[in-house]
Amino acid sequence: MAEMKLAELAALVGGELEGDGTREIRGVAAIDQAGPADLTFLANPRYERHMATTQAGAVVVSPKYAGPAPVPLIRAGDPYFAFRQAVVKLYGFRKKPFMGVHRRSYVDQRAELGENVVVAAFATICEGAVIGDNTVLYPGVFIGPHTRVGRDCVLHPNVVVYERCVLGDRVTVHANTVIGEDGFGYATHNGVHHKIPHVGHVEIENDVEIGANCAIDRAAVGVTRVGLGSKFSNLIAIGHGSSVGRHNLLVAQVGLAGSVTAGDYCVFAGQAGVAGHLTIGDRVRVGAQAGVHQAVPSDTEVLGSPAQPLAQARRSLIAGMQLPELRNQVRQMARELDKLKALARQAGLDLDEGGDADVSA
Repeated sequence: MAEMKLAELAALVGGELEGDGTREIRGVAAIDQAGPADLTFLANPRYERHMATTQAGAVVVSPKYAGPAPVPLIRAGDPYFAFRQAVVKLYGFRKKPFMGVHRRSYVDQRAELGENVVVAAFATICEGAVIGDNTVLYPGVFIGPHTRVGRDCVLHPNVVVYERCVLGDRVTVHANTVIGEDGFGYATHNGVHHKIPHVGHVEIENDVEIGANCAIDRAAVGVTRVGLGSKFSNLIAIGHGSSVGRHNLLVAQVGLAGSVTAGDYCVFAGQAGVAGHLTIGDRVRVGAQAGVHQAVPSDTEVLGSPAQPLAQARRSLIAGMQLPELRNQVRQMARELDKLKALARQAGLDLDEGGDADVSA
């Protein structure tokens, strides 16, 4: 971890400093927990209440911030990104804990390793596999036959990549994720489920990061694809033959069924699910726990199960929250109606089935 003066740090992140630039910054912390040697940030207005009492060494804020400022400020057009830059300067990225090819790993003689490849103990690289320069394979990683892994990739412990899959450059895959397993494909004949061989593969494009315990099915035929720059959280399931576009964000426990096509710059919030063979347009936002059962056009935000456009989903949610009160009102109206009917009978009036009084008597 580095240590630097606040003025130097502000210059490195492209921010405008207000306050004492000689302060020493040694770390980062949340705005309500930071101490005098910590940098923090304010990007969400809901945390602005902490600005008056923060003990941070400095806070990264937007140029428009006009609230209390008891500590030095770094004004930046994108405070969250500037804070990210500061974290990189102060901490850097995780360093690989070992070098070279460990003697307890297995590298098939027909595999091809680039320069400076790191292969930890108990990793396995099968025949015909190609590993690009500077890639790091942690303990227990399995690279199947004729799989290609690009340059500057990091595969964390126990990642499994099945045969003939392709990973681009600068791909990071976290522990226990499986890429290229068979999809959930069976042909039911005479009451028996017969497995369909999956002869396709998976392609992960450049600059993708995949969280822990994810599963990306290989296509039955063709390709399952994850596009450039997309980022997955943990416990993501991508069905066979699906295509995730460029720069998508998938939060924990998202599931895409088979043959889904998602456009570019989509966001799938936690536990969202998409039914098979649907097309999701560009820049679509799918809310948490939403169940998508029909195609979604570009530039749409959906919520609920079944998923609806956001405004409609909010109205449905509000109406659902009002159901107990509505039920009580209906019950009260029923009681009042019963009283009115009783009074009508006492007055010698009969009410027909439609509720109209018969005064012919």
